[in-house]
Amino acid sequence: MTKKTIIVATSAGFCWGVRRAFDKVLDVAKNHPENHPVHTYGPLIHNPQAVEMLEQQGICVIDEIPVELSGTVVIRTHGVPPEERKRLEKCGAVICDATCPDVGRIQGTVRGHLRKGYFIIIIGHKEHPEVKALLGFAEDRGACVNTAAEVEALPPDLGKVCVVSQSTQQREKFEQLVALIKSRFPECLVFDTICRSTGMRQEEVRDLARRVDAMVVVGGRNSSNTNRLAEISRECGAATFFIETDDEISMDDFKDATTIGITAGASTPSWVIDRVVAKLTESE
Repeated sequence: MTKKTIIVATSAGFCWGVRRAFDKVLDVAKNHPENHPVHTYGPLIHNPQAVEMLEQQGICVIDEIPVELSGTVVIRTHGVPPEERKRLEKCGAVICDATCPDVGRIQGTVRGHLRKGYFIIIIGHKEHPEVKALLGFAEDRGACVNTAAEVEALPPDLGKVCVVSQSTQQREKFEQLVALIKSRFPECLVFDTICRSTGMRQEEVRDLARRVDAMVVVGGRNSSNTNRLAEISRECGAATFFIETDDEISMDDFKDATTIGITAGASTPSWVIDRVVAKLTESE
């Protein structure tokens, strides 16, 4: 088999917001007695291996808000709508807010401009938990768009318009949709709320994918930012393999590759990346 050079993106793995949330929930679990359970409301992050590791530490996911709940409930990195926050507070559990500060700032932008009478347009995936939370902050004065057709379908009489983005949106799509929104609402206010980590990660995979024979993108399939890394890699023409763990690697896919690039989403743990590197290295 051809000897291979493996290049791991420097931005691969946990971003600072995910690392902060992960450390916070582990600290909560460590410093509470056994009879004080710790829950996360929804998966803390979009990575099955990380969630499984938390479950091994006794930290369980709840998907519904019960009438009563003991212990501590951790709000996921993506945040929650204000109404769900109120319901969590009423159920009796201690609240630990692990919302990414970058996401929190977007929530503040939405809340502040809603109070000033703006209609909020969010560029992102409407089923993503971050966007669901932002729509909650926008109340009945918000809409999510992710395609040109959805922009065109917006009513013309929205009044003052404020535009924000899901923090993990692909920059090219954001800029394309902003141009369309401006053509319809020329006086709109636009806030580039794509987080710095996301932008750096996307630029690095774009550069790396053009220099290698194959790219391996590691992360949860339900991770929005990881999916976008795979999309960018494919757009750059690299043979791209999107995997969650090293178990999915088939070395036959890389038999003719001399250089392999590896990147990973913001919610991919370092130990998962290390196993992928080891698998590719050991198979040389």
